[in-house]
Amino acid sequence: MSSHILALTPDELDSGKDSAPPGSISPSTSVATAFAVLATQTSAEVIRRAHALHAGSEPEVLHKLRVALRRLRSLWWAYEPLLDKKDAKLKRSEFKYLADAAGKTRDWDVLRDILMASQPKQLSHRRLLVSVEEHRTHALSLSLRTIRSAGVEKILQRAVTGAARQLDSQCELPVLSEFAEERVARAEKALKKRVTQATEPEHSGYAMLHEVRISGKKLRYLLEFFSPVLTHSHQSTIERLTSVQNELGKLNDLVTSETLLQVYSFQPGEPDGVKEAVQYFEDEKRRHMRAAHEILRTTS
Repeated sequence: MSSHILALTPDELDSGKDSAPPGSISPSTSVATAFAVLATQTSAEVIRRAHALHAGSEPEVLHKLRVALRRLRSLWWAYEPLLDKKDAKLKRSEFKYLADAAGKTRDWDVLRDILMASQPKQLSHRRLLVSVEEHRTHALSLSLRTIRSAGVEKILQRAVTGAARQLDSQCELPVLSEFAEERVARAEKALKKRVTQATEPEHSGYAMLHEVRISGKKLRYLLEFFSPVLTHSHQSTIERLTSVQNELGKLNDLVTSETLLQVYSFQPGEPDGVKEAVQYFEDEKRRHMRAAHEILRTTS
């Protein structure tokens, strides 16, 4: 299992293009082999993105690294019934730790981009942007140190080989198509429950919309993983999920950015600039929350 990852050359890992997948799954593929293929592909993407990180890394590099790690977490969730639950939970927490490390810089990127696109170019605004940029530089340095010191390749190699051994040691495994259908159905049921709750007046706040976003991502990743073996095409579902995710993603960016502004005082301080920015985020949050609820009501 680990040989697939170790066989990737530095050029493949560091190239700007997605590396060719080592294989694909089909209805005749075993559950264990499907895991090997999907885990290897996604792990290779994580490693390549981690290798591409440097002091001048663009926001998109960090974003794609986080997405690849989220996809790994979803794959481990899908296979959790066939794995040691304690070990699977540990591996998912390790993936989350790496994703959070990248996310700390990504959050400053989002705040900076929103401010640059929306706020008036006055003196207090320019000073605020300078402070945000300083925080972003510090956060990137911390992200790089954290990810490099964590030993991403070793973490992924242990995770993939360990899970593969657990699957190979089992005498009987389900048919891949049946297994995939069941896990997709479970994820879909969880999402519908979250959507129902989010559209109820008593749960109309951001917290439940955030849960919808998480559940929606999980379902979309599973549909992408298992699409070759599912009975029906789920392309329309993926498209609907993408539409909802786009709106919820904008809302999440606003909430995260506002939180950064409120947590950090931006010494020597530009209280007027911060106050104006927070008010802007509050107004935009309300607008996007209304839009999110409307989309959920029309698509549920």
